[in-house]
Amino acid sequence: MIEVRKLFALGAAMTLAAGALTGCGTASGTQKPTVVTTVYAVYDMAKQLTAEFENAPEVKLLLTPGGESHSYEPSPSDVAAIQSCDLFVYVGGESETWAEKLIETSRQTKKNVRLFDAVSPLTEETVEGMEAEHNHDDHDHDDHDDHDDEHNSHDHDHDGIEYDEHIWTSPLNADAMLKMTFEAIAVQYPAEKPHADAAYQKLHTAFTDLDAQAKQIKEKQKTNTLIFADRFPFRYLTNAYGWEYYAAFSGCSSDNDASAATLSFLISKVKDLDIKTVFYLENSTKKVSDAVCRATGADAVMLQSGNNVSQEDFKANLHYQDIMKANLDAIGKALGA
Repeated sequence: MIEVRKLFALGAAMTLAAGALTGCGTASGTQKPTVVTTVYAVYDMAKQLTAEFENAPEVKLLLTPGGESHSYEPSPSDVAAIQSCDLFVYVGGESETWAEKLIETSRQTKKNVRLFDAVSPLTEETVEGMEAEHNHDDHDHDDHDDHDDEHNSHDHDHDGIEYDEHIWTSPLNADAMLKMTFEAIAVQYPAEKPHADAAYQKLHTAFTDLDAQAKQIKEKQKTNTLIFADRFPFRYLTNAYGWEYYAAFSGCSSDNDASAATLSFLISKVKDLDIKTVFYLENSTKKVSDAVCRATGADAVMLQSGNNVSQEDFKANLHYQDIMKANLDAIGKALGA
């Protein structure tokens, strides 16, 4: 469902941005070459692909490090940056309907890279025990097999279906996103193609290594169930390797407090399945995970979604592959691999 408030804010931002662009050079003219991205995982891929360029473009992350990605609204300076950049690389999906609207109404002809088109998106789902997402349309998400069908991602705003946006949490999806981003960068900066080629091959190897690590966990694991006492942005990861999960909230949920029924359900699952690890996300309040751990004696372990990172991790240039390797290390330990 397109949020009217966000689109109204976008319209105002575009009006202000138009004035800000007056008299400015283009990214290929007087300004430094620029690539604009939406979420951190995409930012980091673009940053790594261009890091060794002779004339490296500035790679801009629209999100403020540490900020909430799902409630992001572009400011006038963000709109101006998108309209004057060489490449705009975004994911697509419900949280980025503003990007689709901006592209539709903008008179700019620059390259826009929509990474939803690189993968087969999966619908959001509500599994047993999970809080229902009240601000979304009601859909039947009980049949997991139905979610694995391929959909035309261009229709995701028009067919009444909401797709999970966290496509990069599967290493092979991330590799497909990397390839699409690399190809756009190589076309935009042809003189830098040898550097882009070298960076792409290095990252392609790193991402396929993550896939191999996940497959090795699957082969060696002693259990197959993960407990997330928080939001759950890892649908693509668990779907790729056949891991079962229970979670308090969906990946894009705005909730922080679980109901007594959800809390009781998670506690029962941890006890019944003798689970020793309960996961929570970066920037979490930890209310739910702390409550589950107090009741069960399980350990709380953080996983990072790759949506955004802290100010400290941003300054340290934390890479997507390092985030996902740490996630898989933790998952492997939780599954007894």
